[in-house]
Amino acid sequence: MMNRNKNIKAMLSELRKEYAIDYENENIRVEVVDKNYNYDVYADFDESKLWKVIIFYRDKLFTIRRKYTDLFEISGDDYLDIHYLDDLGKIINIIGKHLKRINYKWD
Repeated sequence: MMNRNKNIKAMLSELRKEYAIDYENENIRVEVVDKNYNYDVYADFDESKLWKVIIFYRDKLFTIRRKYTDLFEISGDDYLDIHYLDDLGKIINIIGKHLKRINYKWD
């Protein structure tokens, strides 16, 4: 299946291009989890059953979680410096652009 998870792969690629990760001081990391708790790096990951996107940004944690067919919840447990709010908005925009392209399936 050549195009399996193509939207998530494109999303992660765009995020890496836009926000280069410095492994000494990691300011952004994104993990994607499906309904069966498979992460995007696992062979069994299935984007059509996407459950949540976890965003680690500047030592803060934010989550975009699928609630219903086309409804998602964005939550965070931390405060964010106002100077980083525009970057977080751009990150969420990139994620949202690719999530809209997924053909979701729920068993």
